[in-house]
Parts: sequence; C-alpha cells; structure tokens
Amino acid sequence: MKQFSLQLSSIKHTAPDGIEMGVMNNGTPYLGARGLAALCGVAPSVIITLVKDWQAELRFKPRGQAIERLILEQGGDPSELYVPITIEGKTYHAINDTNCMAILEYYAFDSQTPSEQAQKNYRNLAKLTLRTFIYERTGYNPSDSLPDYWKTFHERITLNELPSGYFSVFSEIANLVISSIRGGMPFDHETMPDISVGIAWSKHWTDNNLESKHGGRCKFKHIFPEDFPQKDPMAWIYPVEALGEFRLWMDNIYISEKFGKYLNNKVKKGVLTNVDILALVQAVQPVRLN
Repeated sequence: MKQFSLQLSSIKHTAPDGIEMGVMNNGTPYLGARGLAALCGVAPSVIITLVKDWQAELRFKPRGQAIERLILEQGGDPSELYVPITIEGKTYHAINDTNCMAILEYYAFDSQTPSEQAQKNYRNLAKLTLRTFIYERTGYNPSDSLPDYWKTFHERITLNELPSGYFSVFSEIANLVISSIRGGMPFDHETMPDISVGIAWSKHWTDNNLESKHGGRCKFKHIFPEDFPQKDPMAWIYPVEALGEFRLWMDNIYISEKFGKYLNNKVKKGVLTNVDILALVQAVQPVRLN
C-alpha cells in the first residue's frame, strides 16, 4: 500500500455536481469515495468503510467476494480498492475507474437491495464506454462530424478582433449566422450574409447622415481564412454609440425585409439548394416581448 501511495498522485482533481473525481499522474481516472457513493445511491460512509476495511475484513465476506469477482472480470486488481491522495491538505480515497465500475455494478444488480440510482448510472456509463469503444475501434473522432460551416464561422470570428470603441457588421450578426447555419444555410466563401448586411447598413448610414448623430466610421482590415478567394479587404467599422440603432435596424428592416431577398438571390445563382427559405427566414426572426 505504501508503495502505491508514494508513486501515485493526482494531477487533476475536481468535483462537478459534487462528484469528486480526477486523474492520476499515470493517466488513471478515479472517483473519490463520496463521488462513487453518489453514483451508487448509498451513504458515503458505506463506500468509505468498504475501501478502508477491504483487506482487513470485507474482502472475504459475501459482498467483498462479489465485488472482487466483478473486478477480476473487468481485468482489474482487487488487492487494494483505493489509493490515498492529498489535495490541499485534505485526504481522499481515490478509487480507480475499474474498481468504481465493479462496485457500481454490485450496488446496481447484485446487492440485497439493488439501488435504482446505481442502475441508472451504471447503464449510462456503460453506454458511454461502448460509444468510446466503437469510436476508438473505427477511428472516429466526434469533432470530424462538425460541419465546415461552423469551423469557418469560428475561424472568421477569431481572426477579426476590433479596436476599442468600434463594432463591425460581422461581429454583430453572429446570432443571424448561427441561426441560419442551424436552419441549413451554408456559410462559406460564396454565402456570407455579413457582406449583404454591410452593404445595406452602409447605405442606411449615409442616407440618414448617421455620422452626424453617432460620430465617424472608419476602415479596418477584415481577415478571411487562407482558403478563401477574398483578399482581406478594408471594411467599415462603426462607433459603438451607433450599436443600438444598428440592432434596431437589423431587427426591423434587414431581417424583416432584406434577408429573404438575399437568400432567394443565392437560390437563383445555384448556391443554395435544398433549403426552405421561408422556414429559414422565420427561424431568424427576433424574439419580441409583448
């Protein structure tokens, strides 16, 4: 026991939703006794007593024999159930993932009074483990399924920081872009609603002499991803004093009157296919309070 306690330590310890967990310096994930008790639906003292008295007594009783069998079936080592670790002066019982699943399985199905909480958590974790197994065996990475449109949006956001005191059309139409992508609109070098919004807002700005009301706008370089044909043009950025007016214009004029026309024009050019324009326009309409 002393050999393990000297060699192993926690490099990551946290307690989301009150469930103590972490990762050892050898990569082994673990739960604290209280965290495992929460999953099993039993009092913390039950798990603490189990792991502390394991070698002295409980390993050789029916409960211990059942748990040892489950550990061995999962390829684990039942000689010790936990490793003592110290985090900020407090000692925890770190129970590795194999032992945790064996103990959870016992309280879910093999104990004299099976715990519904343990059954629920065991099934959820078993599904997660199977999913991870299939992902690993097939070489599937969940991030691979992320549509390129989301990656493009994220890249364009991170590429374009603005000077203090100004906003850009692109930075302010994030909700429109996100709702549109969810509604089936592509977001790439051919479909960029920020250009449409920028042209319309610029015309509204000059037609209504908003500079006299809010202060001057200026040009600032807008950077596109490297694989875009656009070559980082200078785009208008506007004083933040005009932000409220821009948002009202977006809600009451652009989204209501112009966005549908922009999408229909893309359909005519063959850029948008299999997109329900009416549903998409409806999906991006702002929520209005009565």
